Amino acid sequence: MTSPKPTVVVLAAGKGKRLRSPIPKVLHRVAGRPLFVHVLTALSSLSHERAVVVVSKEEDAMRAAAEGAGFTDLEYVVQDPPNGTGDAVKVALEHLGVVDDVALVVNGDTPLVRAETLKALVDVVREGATAAVLTATVADPADLGRVVRRPDGSVERIVEARDATPAELEIVEVNCGAYAFDGAVLSELISKIDRENAQGEYYLTDVVQLMVSEGHGVEAHMVTAEESAGVNDRKDLAEVGALLRAQICEKWLQEGVTIVDPSTTYIDADVTIEPDATILPFTFLEGATTIAAGAEVGPNSRIVDSEVGPGATVTYSVVRGSTLGPESSVGPYASLRPGTTLGRGARIGTFVETKATSIGDDSKANHLAYLGDAEIGRGVNVGAGTITCNWDGRDKHKTIIDDDAYIGSDTMLVAPTHIGKRAATAAGSVVRGDVPDDALAVGVPARIIEGKGNKMGRVERAETESEDD
Repeated sequence: MTSPKPTVVVLAAGKGKRLRSPIPKVLHRVAGRPLFVHVLTALSSLSHERAVVVVSKEEDAMRAAAEGAGFTDLEYVVQDPPNGTGDAVKVALEHLGVVDDVALVVNGDTPLVRAETLKALVDVVREGATAAVLTATVADPADLGRVVRRPDGSVERIVEARDATPAELEIVEVNCGAYAFDGAVLSELISKIDRENAQGEYYLTDVVQLMVSEGHGVEAHMVTAEESAGVNDRKDLAEVGALLRAQICEKWLQEGVTIVDPSTTYIDADVTIEPDATILPFTFLEGATTIAAGAEVGPNSRIVDSEVGPGATVTYSVVRGSTLGPESSVGPYASLRPGTTLGRGARIGTFVETKATSIGDDSKANHLAYLGDAEIGRGVNVGAGTITCNWDGRDKHKTIIDDDAYIGSDTMLVAPTHIGKRAATAAGSVVRGDVPDDALAVGVPARIIEGKGNKMGRVERAETESEDD
């Protein structure tokens, strides 16, 4: 017989007033993901019946963030106006109808909570408790809700800091914002809570005291202070981000990645790194970036939504939306913009910028060049100061440079233009139109001298030669 599955409610309607931002609180990002997407990721490995996200009026933004992260099977309900966590759960239950099994309720601003912890909460209720509350002992409880225990160790109530007595404020065990409830009991009692408190809101935590008063058992499940961390302001956001980064670095260290200084390394949650890659200090790996085995990135580099191939290197550079082939190299001080592709052994050097450009195997642009909207073949040398003049003021045009061409220093390639195989341009030339195979373009505007190209002494490549050779 299949075990029943919990129903999940994610509380994500917070306005983020204390962050001083019009953006909903749970859409603020840490380690490359919105806060509530970290929570959804933890929940994704926990088999559940239905999952409802309680949102504010910014439902479209919330839905887009979740679907962008691959969560397409969620249900959404709007809490408007926001009247506290108790009201949020009531809105969710009205949408869900009868919840026969466990109801798992999780705050959307707790990105460090683990899947194992959430499963343990559910198990506490499955083993006989009516409710389980996630708690932690912290050094500075500040404005967090305090957990008051009964003599037998079970939970008596949770009191919000604003409503606590001086004695209760001395308690250092706090509510972490995740709960498992018997769904039927929760549905019955949620309508009985009131808003007679300092904030004038419906507290979900009041359900705990109602359950205890009616003879139901409520247990606490304790976690570390780190895992319990939530976000209310920018300081919290920074602290949670630091904890997540440390965890991510620890994970990759255990997977065989060399991270020279984890404290100055910033790796997003969706980045993947293969063993034996090396990450040097002050490196930022963001978005859906992948780093292959043997690659070396840094120092002082930023890689965003890009692939860095085996044995490739990136030094003091910014790479965005690009693909770096095996043993290619970038930097120092290069900028690779989206759509750049480097072949095996290709080299992009100091103060070179590329955009929407493919650069073939063993080709190189070592100094001070701009290559945009270009297709560059294999074994091409691009001299210092070269520019592909790709925009005519209204439209973009393409530059094509075939295998083994030699582009002299300070060449202006006025697109559209096609430089043939083994063709060459003289230093300082302005090239309009095409340059045939083995020809030389000289001057301003450039004139064509047939048969004077092939500055690097290359021979005809075999037509059957594969691109991987």
